[in-house]
Amino acid sequence: MKVADSVILIVLFAAALSTLVSIGAGFFLFASGDYSGDLMARHFWAGILTGFFIFTSTGLFLVYWSTGRFYFVYLAALVISNIVVAYASHLGGSITHGQDYLTEHLDVMLSDSESQEVRPESEMLVYDDMIAPILEAKCLSCHNAQKAKGNFLMTSFENILKPGESKSQPVTPGLSGKSEVFKRVTLAENHKDHMPPAGKTPMTESEISLLKFWIDAGAKKEHRVLDAKKEKAAGTIIANLLPELSRYRRKAEIANMRLKSLQKELELVATALSIVIKNDTTNDEGYFTIGMSFPPAPFTNEQFKLLHPYAAVFSKASLVSSGIDDAGLYYVGQMSNLEKLYLQKTKLDGSGLVYLQKLPKLKVLNLSFTKVDDKAAIDLLKFPSLEEVYLYRTNTSKEVVNALEKYKPGLKIYLQEGPYF
Repeated sequence: MKVADSVILIVLFAAALSTLVSIGAGFFLFASGDYSGDLMARHFWAGILTGFFIFTSTGLFLVYWSTGRFYFVYLAALVISNIVVAYASHLGGSITHGQDYLTEHLDVMLSDSESQEVRPESEMLVYDDMIAPILEAKCLSCHNAQKAKGNFLMTSFENILKPGESKSQPVTPGLSGKSEVFKRVTLAENHKDHMPPAGKTPMTESEISLLKFWIDAGAKKEHRVLDAKKEKAAGTIIANLLPELSRYRRKAEIANMRLKSLQKELELVATALSIVIKNDTTNDEGYFTIGMSFPPAPFTNEQFKLLHPYAAVFSKASLVSSGIDDAGLYYVGQMSNLEKLYLQKTKLDGSGLVYLQKLPKLKVLNLSFTKVDDKAAIDLLKFPSLEEVYLYRTNTSKEVVNALEKYKPGLKIYLQEGPYF
């Protein structure tokens, strides 16, 4: 056997083995019932066909290697294998990202809206056209009108000059070293006061340099880009940043289009289920809230299951007086970004709380008027981020409440009805 043939055979065997593993994993996922529908069925059978043609290609290559025959048949099977792999991969992408994931942003990419919105460089201002887009991309998710962290807004030029809770001057014209905004973005990334916080994308060195230049130059709203480019310290920085700012604008526009599309989908789902789904106005991350209609319509585990494809987009859920029970909490447990959950007057006995233990962001849980008992309440110790829980009119004893407060001092337990949203 030639060296080249040996390599081909090894690659074919590796492809056949990995395909077999993938088909097996896909079968168990398909059989679980968590994924269903025509798209999933087509993806599954495309996987089966992929395996068939890869194994066929491997067999034909072995025949060719030993007899010298069927080489072109082997090549044809290999070409078909690649076509089927591409089709199966496309279906997989459609399941994960939506059926129009390849074309949903073409309108933005091909439109000339960007060229219409961006002013000529001769008219551009340092703050409006450079500093503000940077702040929007890196800071506004925490310092907006709905979620002003530290009571500090960065939504306008006027706002960034007003101190927040720290009382420190955010921007001191002419003195970047005494400007709190500049000091925070230049702290070590592991410092507790570094901005943006861990998990967010920090400013680049060029962006920080531009911020420093703008502040030291007087932090003027009317400072023109052409004038700034004449300064030796700023010319190169501005030239490097302009293409990046164009990308920020395009990224923001795509995110806005995606959010609008998702909102339309959720409106249809809400109508079908007779529930209320709205944007969560308390954050700027594009999350949604679930609430019951009034008067409450029947809402069971099976109906809640229909929300499963959208599990990651919900930050709050009020299922008060719904028909959901402990088994239905399995689907709630898939909502990885859920922060507040209200389950008053439902059929819970607490046996399903185990499904919620891995929710990384869950802070508020209202279990009032349920049959949650001592055994279930003790499991609340295993909730990683829980800060508040309401246990009014449950079957939880005072002794267990005291024990919870002792062993998890950061958890506030309220023996009152609590909020419904």
